[in-house]
Amino acid sequence: MQASPVSTPWWRQPWPWALIALPATMVVIGFTLLAVAMHGRDSLVTGHPYERGLRLGSSLEQAQRARQMGLSARVSWHAGLLSVRLQPAPTDALLHLHLRHPLRRSGDLDLVLQRTAPGVYQATAVLDPVVYAAQLQGTDWSLSGRWREDTPTTLWPGIGDAGGDAPQDD
Repeated sequence: MQASPVSTPWWRQPWPWALIALPATMVVIGFTLLAVAMHGRDSLVTGHPYERGLRLGSSLEQAQRARQMGLSARVSWHAGLLSVRLQPAPTDALLHLHLRHPLRRSGDLDLVLQRTAPGVYQATAVLDPVVYAAQLQGTDWSLSGRWREDTPTTLWPGIGDAGGDAPQDD
């Protein structure tokens, strides 16, 4: 008579633990991703998409008005003085320049520029050495582009970050 092989209980075998480890690892990873998703903030999602859409529509109209007027603006900065030279010269007494910082919202600037001569507007500003998304607004028109404080740049009719160095095509 032959002796039967001695069998060990299943929990002492390596293969059941290998089969259990894969799904268990996936469950742990799933809960970790869920925790990150629940506690992380998505800054790309806005709470007011309708209002943003209305502002975009207004920006389109303002860019079209600037295009009809043939406006362009040369922006420069030297020793804390920001200058904007518009061609052709509008009649606005004040202009608003919004400079959006590329890295942090706290670096954004909203400047009010005052007319110092026909077509020339100025304001004082402390700027970071970054490439800003610039939007210049008058009463019913807007120009936009990318601008770095150490490089004079021309702003053209456009939306948001568009433009900067050349006119926009229709």
